[in-house]
Amino acid sequence: MLEFKKIEIEDAENYKRFFKDNEELSCENAFVNLFVWQKVYSNMVCVYENVLFIKSGEGEEEIFSIPMGSCDLRESFKLIKEYCGGKKPKIWVQEGPNFTRFKENFADEYVFSEDNDYYDYIYLQSDLANLSGKKYHSKRNHISAFSKKYSWRYEKITEDNMSAVKRCAEKWYLENAERMDFQMQCEKQGINAVLDNMEKLNVLGGAIFIDDEVVAFTLGTAINSRVFDIHFEKALLEYPGAYAVINREFAKNELSAYELLNREDDMGIEGLRKAKLSYKPTILLKKYICLPKEE
Repeated sequence: MLEFKKIEIEDAENYKRFFKDNEELSCENAFVNLFVWQKVYSNMVCVYENVLFIKSGEGEEEIFSIPMGSCDLRESFKLIKEYCGGKKPKIWVQEGPNFTRFKENFADEYVFSEDNDYYDYIYLQSDLANLSGKKYHSKRNHISAFSKKYSWRYEKITEDNMSAVKRCAEKWYLENAERMDFQMQCEKQGINAVLDNMEKLNVLGGAIFIDDEVVAFTLGTAINSRVFDIHFEKALLEYPGAYAVINREFAKNELSAYELLNREDDMGIEGLRKAKLSYKPTILLKKYICLPKEE
């Protein structure tokens, strides 16, 4: 019988072995996301016979990811079905090899519904690092205006500048205090936990400094050798253009080893959708809720 548990930072190394050779593009496969958002989405994990099982939600909202590891998919689904008291599970899956495997085995048993509020925005690293051509003219203008107004520098996040990054994060949440809800509280706690455990979590980060203060920063992890996931990106309101600067500088300075950069979903927020589309994604990665046909 499967036994699920909450996600601990110490699970990161164990989790990595299931994904080191994966070809998925989705941010759903990033350990940091599972860890940071577990209170919001009730994320839990179970490792059973060298197979990784992930579930989210509770009760009627319980939903499962495609099992990962050395597994026969139908045998793994039998275990999930047993855990669900004999009912076929709801499945949350992203376009990619796992979805292909799932359809090959269960296309006749499930109905697939796209959820466009949670599509991943995926970009070419070279596009975000160089901002070449007409399509990025406005982005270059934002950076130029920022550079004329401020004397700034980029630094990789390390122990030496960590306190300055944390001060910036604290300022950002104070600036946005009127929007603070449970999800933002979890994000704030998550950013602090990630900053405190960058080495354990294999996190890369970058920051924009003006004098000795950070005005923007970003944090992310690799999904695989081809795709890097941007988990967090924050810039202080009083520095217009700082988002464009940190976006470009992080891609240019830290991410040249990756072909694709996943900047995650827009959660159905119109302003966020507009901002992500303005960077001209090369892929909008579809995600699906899969419901058993008898339901």
